Amino acid sequence: MEVNAVDLCGKTEYDNLRMYEQLYSCIQQCDTIGVTSHFRPDGDAIGSTLALGLALQSLGKKVYMWNEDGVPARYAFLEGAELIQPLPDTIPADMDMLVCVDTGDWKRLGDASQRLLADFPLIVNIDHHGTNTRYGHLHVIEPETAACAFVIFNILREWGVLLTPQLATALYVGISTDTGSFQYGSTTPAVMHAAAELLAAGVDVADVNRRVYQEIPYSSLLMQREVLNNMVVEADGQLAHYSMPAGRKAELGVTLEDTKDLVDVVRVLQGVRAALIFEDLEDGRIRVSLRSKDPAVSVAAVASLFGGGGHAMASGIRMRGTLEECRAQVLAATRKELGYE
Repeated sequence: MEVNAVDLCGKTEYDNLRMYEQLYSCIQQCDTIGVTSHFRPDGDAIGSTLALGLALQSLGKKVYMWNEDGVPARYAFLEGAELIQPLPDTIPADMDMLVCVDTGDWKRLGDASQRLLADFPLIVNIDHHGTNTRYGHLHVIEPETAACAFVIFNILREWGVLLTPQLATALYVGISTDTGSFQYGSTTPAVMHAAAELLAAGVDVADVNRRVYQEIPYSSLLMQREVLNNMVVEADGQLAHYSMPAGRKAELGVTLEDTKDLVDVVRVLQGVRAALIFEDLEDGRIRVSLRSKDPAVSVAAVASLFGGGGHAMASGIRMRGTLEECRAQVLAATRKELGYE
């Protein structure tokens, strides 16, 4: 089934309900659906993939769930996480629709995913990033809402999908992790009402919080120590950053997963308004994670200058150049956003 691009992005509650209905109508015409999300997946990517996949199965659909980098160990406890498989070598012949969740830019799916899926005739883009590039054929985007899992929660509620404990837990993990455990400004009354519904559906909140927030491997703790010992604080304490040169992960004996969320280690410093992590990926690219604690400081505006994107207070960049060159450019833009230059 081929369609022309349709932007279903809602601006009012009425618009949202209408786009959920249109998406449902499209899904009803499909028998087999693939669901995927961005590389280096976080809790929202995994929770959204799993929740939507389970919901589609409950509607009688055959579902494939993929992620180019697989499920991080910290989310492997989710019931059904094993259903999220590595990317296949070829697209299954019976697949009618591909749904990309929590992925604001097609490039964020990963190099292998882009090559495999680029020409698929029906791609649905469900997301919550204000910088979403509107790739694909159907767009269900609610910019700057708390989490993609919250968008999916609203979709499933409108569709009348039963919230099983398994499905509710996946949604809760997505919402909780993308709101900083309900600490960020995106935590609205509607988000808290959704969390309450998910708990009522059977989420074991104490178990989830213990697994997600209270347990990390020793290697991750070593990585945090590295950041604390080598971070730089400047701009009168408003800006904190750390840079990881090529080969440093190997020297420390840590993995790619251990470097995730490192920006939060420096973000919590009192007085800091913007925090950045620079990581040499050793493939000619530099990964930059940016966070803001001040609504007046938009790290999305900084990221957009270098081809990155995300939210006003949480964004990312992948750029080419040396660590020193990229760091100098991004820091200069961040200082300007802070009003320090």
